[in-house]
Amino acid sequence: MLALPLAGLLWLVVNVRHLLYAWKIFKQHEFKTPVICVGNLAVGGTGKTPHVQMLLQLLSEQGVKVAVLSRGYKRKSKGFLYVETESMAAKVGDEPLQIKRRFPNVAVAVCKNRFYAIQRMKKEVAGLQAVILDDAFQYRRVKAGLSMVLTTFDNLVTKDYMLPLGRLRDSANQLSRAEMVIVTKCPHNLRPIDFNILEKDLKIRPYQHLYFTTYECGEYVHLSTGEAKKPETKSVIALAGIAHPKPFFKNLEKDFTLVQSITFPDHHHFGKRDVGRLQKALAAHPGSAIITTEKDAMRLAHTPMSSELRSAIYYHPINVEFLNNGKESFAKNTLSYVRENKRISHLY
Repeated sequence: MLALPLAGLLWLVVNVRHLLYAWKIFKQHEFKTPVICVGNLAVGGTGKTPHVQMLLQLLSEQGVKVAVLSRGYKRKSKGFLYVETESMAAKVGDEPLQIKRRFPNVAVAVCKNRFYAIQRMKKEVAGLQAVILDDAFQYRRVKAGLSMVLTTFDNLVTKDYMLPLGRLRDSANQLSRAEMVIVTKCPHNLRPIDFNILEKDLKIRPYQHLYFTTYECGEYVHLSTGEAKKPETKSVIALAGIAHPKPFFKNLEKDFTLVQSITFPDHHHFGKRDVGRLQKALAAHPGSAIITTEKDAMRLAHTPMSSELRSAIYYHPINVEFLNNGKESFAKNTLSYVRENKRISHLY
């Protein structure tokens, strides 16, 4: 079995790299401008984008001029680019485009070299007060003042294994570098004892803050018009090109009868053959609507298709909600860091 030795090799490589940064052989850079990193240790599906959006909402409501920087995973372009509301997902990435469309007045950029990108945004974004790094916990060249690591309720990093044996792309011991740990996709009905068990399982350090979040679904949105509108039909075809589609499908069953479920790989770029598959599904279930995720909608928006097919497609946005009365503490600590520019470990 090759999985075990390959997982051991990956563990060794990533830990040697971290040691080189810890021993200051590899240089890290800090900025006077507050930098918040939202990341994870596993591959995909922890909910980084909804949490970035939650952060944007919090900071924007408090009058903080904030920008977002992402690598733009699987984009078909290179270098530094600003994301516009009319950008194509293929060029800038589906998640950065989703963020920009939710917050059109916020500067969103994509660049693999975050160090260069932050320098550039500081010069070009007037009045910039904070930068959110999307999926940059492994990018050690920039030292964020506040790092948030996300792990899902049903697959805690401390109970997972390195790729390809498990889903970890980084060593679980790196969780100790985060000032905040957020358990995402929690059931709504967690009991106080469940929170205590999770804290123990994650081996939370005294200087770390632990939060628990779940999803609340927003209104359905029509792909063609952008109008908040729930499909009138009860039968729907569910479409998802995300890492973990089952919770999305299960949630749709609360409102509709799923006549067919169609899945694609995460960040899948839809092509002519995929459109044909959707047309066949719609023909097999006349009168049905197609409901997809907000992230998939970013890629479908510029995919050539018939007006009939496009008019049948809706998407379902999600929002982050805190459990265990964590919202006030999270907001207080985050805003204190941004306003005072102190590391979160000095807060209470």
